[in-house]
Amino acid sequence: MNNENKLQSFTTEQRYHRMVDEVQDYAILLLDTNGDIQNWNKGAQKIKGYTEEEILGKNFSIFYLPNDIKEELPFRLIREAATHGKAAHEGWRVRKDGTAFWGNVVITALHDDENNVIGFTKVTRDLTERKLAEEQKERDAQSIEIQNKQLEEFAYVTSHDLQEPIRKIRTFINLAKKNLADVESVGSYLEKIDASAEKMVRLIKDVLTFSRLSHDHSEFTEVDLNIIIQNVLADSELTIAEKSAVIEVTQLPTVKGIPVQLHQLFTNLLSNTLKFNYGIPKISITATTIVESEAGAKTYSAHILSVIDNGIGFDQKYADQAFQPFRRLSTEFEGTGIGLSLCRRIVENHKGSIHVHSEPGKGCIFKIKLPAYN
Repeated sequence: MNNENKLQSFTTEQRYHRMVDEVQDYAILLLDTNGDIQNWNKGAQKIKGYTEEEILGKNFSIFYLPNDIKEELPFRLIREAATHGKAAHEGWRVRKDGTAFWGNVVITALHDDENNVIGFTKVTRDLTERKLAEEQKERDAQSIEIQNKQLEEFAYVTSHDLQEPIRKIRTFINLAKKNLADVESVGSYLEKIDASAEKMVRLIKDVLTFSRLSHDHSEFTEVDLNIIIQNVLADSELTIAEKSAVIEVTQLPTVKGIPVQLHQLFTNLLSNTLKFNYGIPKISITATTIVESEAGAKTYSAHILSVIDNGIGFDQKYADQAFQPFRRLSTEFEGTGIGLSLCRRIVENHKGSIHVHSEPGKGCIFKIKLPAYN
């Protein structure tokens, strides 16, 4: 008997069941009126991970997140299907192995000849790739919007800050021209011109550093933060000695990142803690690892790096401004106002976040969260 004749030999019901059973892109289930599973096709096993023997007789709520079960989502869906004939929903579902997938679900009520509900069909499609692509697209759009806004602010503030030392240079040049016979005054003017030029050079260098920070994750490698901190402390040993700074560092993790950027991050933070201090700087650098949950019952680990100092501090209401380019919270100390904005950009390049808590006269606590990789 050839294949076509074999197919014809099946009853209509047998052909239907064979067709449903062989479908692998969709999980097709038959539920009784309580939502208990009565049949299981290959697509269901592929998407959800259970064999037919493991799942028959179990309630379909087994595929839902604990919070969805608490809110009775599975049972609301079958009640909706019983009332309106059909219920559709998209959301995170759980496989046998505990991993999550984004499922598109349609539940349809089945009726007998008297129009009584006798069960339900439930068809599920795994749309995880589409969901992740949509989320990435949304993140990219938000990132572009934020970067465009920052670029506008950056261009405005940069032009303003670059003009300030140029104005001073021109002013002192004109004063020097008018007082050429006064050697002492001319010498003073030249010193101020030199200081303004030096400030402009620092500002230009910082702007270039800020604009050149790479987002290319192909440059990422394993980075031992203990070695980064050792190098940063070695670079700053003269300032540390001059200020008699006391620095404590606990064991730090290894992360994935760009070594030169992470070096810049801790250089800027250490420079701030040493600079903005009237007395003897006391600095602590520590690390902890946490586990967090996100949508879809997924968990991930992150390192929390803390840099704590006893410096001059500032009012917490200015915490967000501290990370904006050229926003200086103190005019008592030299600087271009780009250091902390560089820190934020570096941390964001590494898929992390940075925050600061501060009080006037009580120093700062910088918290940096970076992904932990196995």
